Amino acid sequence: MKKKLLIYTLASFLIFTFATTATAKKLTLVTDPFPPYYSEKNGKTVGLQYELANFVFKEMRMSFEIKFMPWKRALLVAESLQADGVFGLRKTDSRLRWLIYPDEPLMVVKTVIFHRNDTPFEYTGIESLSGKKVGTIKGYTYGKDFDKSKLFKREEVSSLKLNFMKLAAGRVDLVAAYKAVGIYTLEQMGMSDKISFSYKPVHNIPMYIGFARNPGNGKLAAEFSRKLIELKKSPECAELIKKMNIYEYMPNPCYKKNITVPLD
Repeated sequence: MKKKLLIYTLASFLIFTFATTATAKKLTLVTDPFPPYYSEKNGKTVGLQYELANFVFKEMRMSFEIKFMPWKRALLVAESLQADGVFGLRKTDSRLRWLIYPDEPLMVVKTVIFHRNDTPFEYTGIESLSGKKVGTIKGYTYGKDFDKSKLFKREEVSSLKLNFMKLAAGRVDLVAAYKAVGIYTLEQMGMSDKISFSYKPVHNIPMYIGFARNPGNGKLAAEFSRKLIELKKSPECAELIKKMNIYEYMPNPCYKKNITVPLD
């Protein structure tokens, strides 16, 4: 009887120790800089999507860090299980093989087409891109219609800054980019007066955290989703937006009853 009690006590201790260790583990998520949604500034991670995730993980009593690197490398690092997941990405069929997604996205963002001011362009659909050279970023997806189209030529580079420099130099006709990220990048480059965007979106894209397919991450993704929905429904979401003082061209992640800034 004493032996059984000892075994039971030891087993309970090991289970408790394992659970405590798992809970205390610091998650490492990889991605490329995506300002103003998330980026590194003075050694600290900043941005609206980061703040949303940070709030949720604190509610879950978990800590996490974001490591920034080129996008294709980030995907390879996560797919080879050298990280706990990818921060800020689309859900695709191919990625579902090696990532577990929460049901709730961090935010929904828009992809639009940017053009030079001296060469007006109005995006009306994929057909309007026929015969054009369009700057894109390696490893990014822009919606199924865009990704599969053969009507135009893609010019892939490693960063949005390079794309805008090529656009300004006339080496590409257009650039496809996330609206808020494109506007922010142009402001930082001092090129807002040279490049504009077409208002009709190419695609509305939900952005998620994708967790690596490790044991327990299915429950982690489900809990993160539940807590994220609670945040978006709560007054704390509106307060977070006020504190962040987000750009007016950024979409509001809060559910409608809490909206305090214009929707994108």
